[in-house]
Amino acid sequence: MDTKIEEQIQYIKKVKDINSKKLKYYILTMGCQLNENDSEKLVGMIEEMNYTESKDFFDADLYIINTCCVRENAEEKVFGKLRRA
Repeated sequence: MDTKIEEQIQYIKKVKDINSKKLKYYILTMGCQLNENDSEKLVGMIEEMNYTESKDFFDADLYIINTCCVRENAEEKVFGKLRRA
């Protein structure tokens, strides 16, 4: 197995052991289909660390913005959301 992947797996296990209470996460995905795919992978890793999904970013302990800098429209939307937060 790739050593980088093994390091990530060990990190996820350590966070899971530390994370005794159910923390919440929120992922905002903007951009292309690749971003959607990346967010799905992130969800798998985050939930493995005992986080649960929040439908409201104001209620989340972990907030991730996954966007594409190639598509200017997505980048502008992110800055707009950040200004409102």
